[in-house]
Amino acid sequence: MDSALIAGAASALSILVVFRGIHLVAGPSPTIAARLQTYAATGSRKQQPSEGQRPLQRLMAALDRALAGQQIARRIALSLAQSNLRLTVTEFLASMLAMGLAGGVLGYALGGHALSFAAGLLLGLAIPWLLLERRRRRRLAAFQGQLVDVLVLMVGSLRSGHGLLNALELASRELGPPASEEFARVVREIGFGLSQSEALGNLVRRMETDDLQLMVTAINISHEVGGNLSDILEKIAETIRERIRLNGEVRVLTTQQRLTSYLLVALPIFLGIVLSIMSPRYMMGMFRPPWVIIPIVALLLEVVGFVLAQRLTRIEV
Repeated sequence: MDSALIAGAASALSILVVFRGIHLVAGPSPTIAARLQTYAATGSRKQQPSEGQRPLQRLMAALDRALAGQQIARRIALSLAQSNLRLTVTEFLASMLAMGLAGGVLGYALGGHALSFAAGLLLGLAIPWLLLERRRRRRLAAFQGQLVDVLVLMVGSLRSGHGLLNALELASRELGPPASEEFARVVREIGFGLSQSEALGNLVRRMETDDLQLMVTAINISHEVGGNLSDILEKIAETIRERIRLNGEVRVLTTQQRLTSYLLVALPIFLGIVLSIMSPRYMMGMFRPPWVIIPIVALLLEVVGFVLAQRLTRIEV
């Protein structure tokens, strides 16, 4: 009875923490609200941020400073930009922590054991990252599929007498996302003072595709030494179109092997988490010496097998 009450109270607390985090992330910043109040109600008493929000703001700012320049922070920021999610690294990590705590409490409520709490915590921490990675891959694939249309629009605009900036703006207006979002960002960066090569270099770093790198390299070379850019982009479009066709054939031929590698890696981990939640005392036997070597070696072999399977199915075109 006592364990059920503790689990229920912990579940309610975790739900409150999650909703409070969502409110703080989605709600307006008190600093911005104070600045708007200064312009909107001149002469009235300035609205001060509440005392409860100041420590949280200081904590978030301290975390931002601590993560600044770290390799993992740069990688997360790049993934967020590629996914077009308007979140900072600290906000994303806070959401991961909240999901992890909620999953851990739910696992403890179901299993009533520390191992079930750990399994739920691991699952809750993994869900935001998996969703982010899925969104990032789908968006990159969608951009890759639109690149030929981008080149066709740019070639037509250049041959009609417009400049490159007008061609980029035309691509941002005529195409759908994500190409429209990315090229609109390039146009805005150029308008804010960045050079053309810098703005296109930022686009390449966000999208991470070899075809886009080829296109941007051709544009930069043509900008420096001259030449008929429309003819060059037309030939690049033909090359990319043929490469997309060959990549599609390769993916069809290697689909079974790739799906098998995903299944073989995910199934033991998923079953281990489920068994840890449903019967934690049974699974605890594997984490006592000397049997603890079994899950460690199994995890290492999982990683090695997955890397080898991905290398075997990766064919460069």
